[in-house]
Amino acid sequence: MRVTVLDPRGRTVAVRRAPARSVEPGATAVSALDLPVKRPALWSMDAPNLYTARAEVLVDGEVVDAVTTTFGIRSLAWNGEAGLLLYGEPGKVVDGNVHHDHGPMGAVALDRSEERRVEILKEAGFNSIRTAHNPPTPALLDACDRLGVLVMDEFFKVWDTGKNPDDHSVHFAAWWEQDLTSTVLRDRNHPSV
Repeated sequence: MRVTVLDPRGRTVAVRRAPARSVEPGATAVSALDLPVKRPALWSMDAPNLYTARAEVLVDGEVVDAVTTTFGIRSLAWNGEAGLLLYGEPGKVVDGNVHHDHGPMGAVALDRSEERRVEILKEAGFNSIRTAHNPPTPALLDACDRLGVLVMDEFFKVWDTGKNPDDHSVHFAAWWEQDLTSTVLRDRNHPSV
Protein backbone atom coordinates (compact mmCIF):
# COMPACT_ATOMS: atom_id res chain seq x y z
CA MET A 1 0.00 0.00 0.00
CA ARG A 2 1.25 3.47 -0.88
CA VAL A 3 -0.33 6.71 0.32
CA THR A 4 0.47 10.06 -1.30
CA VAL A 5 -0.68 13.41 0.11
CA LEU A 6 -1.08 16.38 -2.23
CA ASP A 7 -1.33 19.96 -0.96
CA PRO A 8 -4.01 22.45 -2.10
CA ARG A 9 -1.90 23.29 -5.17
CA GLY A 10 -1.56 19.63 -6.17
CA ARG A 11 2.07 19.26 -5.06
CA THR A 12 3.18 16.06 -3.33
CA VAL A 13 3.95 16.82 0.33
CA ALA A 14 4.10 13.30 1.81
CA VAL A 15 4.48 9.73 0.54
CA ARG A 16 4.69 6.61 2.61
CA ARG A 17 4.44 2.85 1.95
CA ALA A 18 3.09 0.24 4.31
CA PRO A 19 5.26 -2.84 4.79
CA ALA A 20 4.65 -5.46 2.10
CA ARG A 21 2.47 -8.39 3.08
CA SER A 22 0.31 -10.99 1.45
CA VAL A 23 -3.49 -10.68 1.54
CA GLU A 24 -5.71 -13.43 0.19
CA PRO A 25 -8.16 -12.49 -2.62
CA GLY A 26 -11.42 -11.22 -1.16
CA ALA A 27 -9.88 -10.75 2.29
CA THR A 28 -9.61 -7.49 4.22
CA ALA A 29 -6.42 -6.09 5.74
CA VAL A 30 -5.74 -2.93 7.71
CA SER A 31 -2.61 -0.80 7.35
CA ALA A 32 -1.78 2.25 9.45
CA LEU A 33 0.61 4.96 8.33
CA ASP A 34 1.71 8.30 9.76
CA LEU A 35 2.21 10.93 7.08
CA PRO A 36 3.52 14.15 8.64
CA VAL A 37 2.79 17.31 6.62
CA LYS A 38 5.31 20.06 7.31
CA ARG A 39 3.95 23.61 7.50
CA PRO A 40 0.39 22.65 6.51
CA ALA A 41 -1.98 25.09 4.85
CA LEU A 42 -4.73 24.98 7.45
CA TRP A 43 -8.44 24.75 6.64
CA SER A 44 -10.55 27.63 7.95
CA MET A 45 -13.74 29.45 7.04
CA ASP A 46 -11.65 32.24 5.45
CA ALA A 47 -9.09 29.94 3.80
CA PRO A 48 -10.65 26.52 3.10
CA ASN A 49 -7.41 24.76 2.10
CA LEU A 50 -8.00 21.17 0.99
CA TYR A 51 -5.53 18.32 0.68
CA THR A 52 -5.88 15.07 -1.25
CA ALA A 53 -4.79 11.64 -0.06
CA ARG A 54 -4.40 8.91 -2.65
CA ALA A 55 -4.17 5.36 -1.29
CA GLU A 56 -2.99 2.76 -3.79
CA VAL A 57 -2.78 -1.02 -3.52
CA LEU A 58 0.31 -2.30 -5.34
CA VAL A 59 0.97 -5.81 -6.61
CA ASP A 60 4.46 -6.35 -8.00
CA GLY A 61 4.85 -2.57 -8.27
CA GLU A 62 1.66 -2.10 -10.30
CA VAL A 63 -1.36 -0.17 -8.98
CA VAL A 64 -4.33 -2.57 -8.85
CA ASP A 65 -6.71 -0.45 -6.78
CA ALA A 66 -6.82 3.15 -5.59
CA VAL A 67 -9.04 5.55 -3.69
CA THR A 68 -8.73 9.31 -3.38
CA THR A 69 -9.96 11.28 -0.36
CA THR A 70 -10.15 15.04 0.10
CA PHE A 71 -9.50 16.39 3.59
CA GLY A 72 -8.50 19.52 5.48
CA ILE A 73 -6.12 20.03 8.37
CA ARG A 74 -7.72 21.96 11.20
CA SER A 75 -8.21 22.22 14.95
CA LEU A 76 -11.79 22.72 16.06
CA ALA A 77 -13.24 22.48 19.56
CA TRP A 78 -16.39 23.48 21.40
CA ASN A 79 -15.92 24.96 24.85
CA GLY A 80 -18.81 25.56 27.29
CA GLU A 81 -17.38 28.94 28.25
CA ALA A 82 -15.90 30.28 25.00
CA GLY A 83 -18.08 28.45 22.44
CA LEU A 84 -16.45 27.58 19.12
CA LEU A 85 -12.66 27.51 19.17
CA LEU A 86 -10.97 27.35 15.78
CA TYR A 87 -7.20 27.00 16.29
CA GLY A 88 -7.77 27.91 19.94
CA GLU A 89 -9.39 31.24 19.06
CA PRO A 90 -13.07 31.95 19.78
CA GLY A 91 -15.27 32.32 16.73
CA LYS A 92 -18.88 33.26 16.24
CA VAL A 93 -21.18 30.78 14.53
CA VAL A 94 -23.87 32.32 12.34
CA ASP A 95 -26.01 29.28 11.59
CA GLY A 96 -28.70 28.47 9.06
CA ASN A 97 -30.86 25.35 8.96
CA VAL A 98 -30.92 23.49 5.67
CA HIS A 99 -33.48 20.83 4.80
CA HIS A 100 -32.92 18.20 2.13
CA ASP A 101 -35.24 19.73 -0.47
CA HIS A 102 -34.64 22.53 -2.96
CA GLY A 103 -37.95 24.39 -3.08
CA PRO A 104 -39.68 23.96 -6.43
CA MET A 105 -37.01 21.44 -7.54
CA GLY A 106 -38.21 19.06 -4.82
CA ALA A 107 -36.03 16.50 -3.08
CA VAL A 108 -33.62 16.00 -5.99
CA ALA A 109 -30.02 16.58 -4.88
CA LEU A 110 -28.05 17.98 -7.80
CA ASP A 111 -24.43 18.83 -7.05
CA ARG A 112 -24.78 22.37 -8.42
CA SER A 113 -27.99 23.06 -6.47
CA GLU A 114 -26.24 22.04 -3.24
CA GLU A 115 -23.24 24.25 -4.04
CA ARG A 116 -25.47 27.19 -5.02
CA ARG A 117 -27.33 26.94 -1.71
CA VAL A 118 -24.03 27.14 0.22
CA GLU A 119 -22.86 30.09 -1.92
CA ILE A 120 -26.09 32.00 -1.22
CA LEU A 121 -25.92 31.34 2.52
CA LYS A 122 -22.26 32.38 2.72
CA GLU A 123 -22.94 35.57 0.74
CA ALA A 124 -25.77 36.34 3.20
CA GLY A 125 -23.30 36.15 6.11
CA PHE A 126 -23.80 32.59 7.35
CA ASN A 127 -20.67 30.61 8.24
CA SER A 128 -22.37 27.44 9.46
CA ILE A 129 -25.17 25.11 8.39
CA ARG A 130 -27.21 22.66 10.43
CA THR A 131 -28.44 19.89 8.17
CA ALA A 132 -31.94 19.72 9.51
CA HIS A 133 -33.10 16.25 10.49
CA ASN A 134 -31.07 13.99 8.21
CA PRO A 135 -27.47 13.44 7.09
CA PRO A 136 -26.66 15.73 4.14
CA THR A 137 -25.68 14.74 0.63
CA PRO A 138 -21.97 14.34 -0.10
CA ALA A 139 -22.28 17.22 -2.58
CA LEU A 140 -23.41 19.60 0.18
CA LEU A 141 -20.47 18.61 2.40
CA ASP A 142 -18.03 18.94 -0.52
CA ALA A 143 -19.35 22.46 -1.23
CA CYS A 144 -19.00 23.43 2.45
CA ASP A 145 -15.44 22.08 2.47
CA ARG A 146 -14.53 24.12 -0.64
CA LEU A 147 -16.32 27.31 0.43
CA GLY A 148 -15.37 27.34 4.13
CA VAL A 149 -18.72 26.75 5.81
CA LEU A 150 -19.00 24.68 9.00
CA VAL A 151 -21.61 21.90 9.17
CA MET A 152 -23.53 20.40 12.05
CA ASP A 153 -24.18 17.01 10.46
CA GLU A 154 -27.51 16.15 12.12
CA PHE A 155 -28.34 12.48 12.41
CA PHE A 156 -32.14 12.21 12.67
CA LYS A 157 -35.03 14.25 13.95
CA VAL A 158 -37.36 11.33 14.55
CA TRP A 159 -35.83 8.64 16.76
CA ASP A 160 -38.23 6.33 18.56
CA THR A 161 -41.22 8.68 18.64
CA GLY A 162 -42.69 9.21 15.21
CA LYS A 163 -44.61 11.99 13.55
CA ASN A 164 -46.13 9.79 10.86
CA PRO A 165 -47.12 6.11 10.87
CA ASP A 166 -44.39 5.09 8.38
CA ASP A 167 -41.49 7.41 9.25
CA HIS A 168 -38.03 6.26 10.34
CA SER A 169 -39.07 5.84 13.98
CA VAL A 170 -40.58 2.48 12.97
CA HIS A 171 -37.08 1.26 12.01
CA PHE A 172 -34.94 3.33 14.38
CA ALA A 173 -34.37 0.67 17.07
CA ALA A 174 -33.12 -1.86 14.53
CA TRP A 175 -31.08 0.50 12.34
CA TRP A 176 -29.78 3.39 14.47
CA GLU A 177 -26.33 1.91 15.10
CA GLN A 178 -25.65 0.94 11.48
CA ASP A 179 -27.05 4.26 10.21
CA LEU A 180 -24.96 6.31 12.68
CA THR A 181 -21.80 4.30 11.95
CA SER A 182 -22.30 4.75 8.20
CA THR A 183 -22.80 8.50 8.60
CA VAL A 184 -19.68 8.94 10.75
CA LEU A 185 -17.52 6.83 8.42
CA ARG A 186 -18.80 8.64 5.34
CA ASP A 187 -18.39 12.18 6.70
CA ARG A 188 -15.37 11.95 9.03
CA ASN A 189 -12.79 13.43 6.63
CA HIS A 190 -14.80 16.57 5.80
CA PRO A 191 -13.09 19.52 7.54
CA SER A 192 -16.40 21.40 7.50
CA VAL A 193 -18.09 18.81 9.76
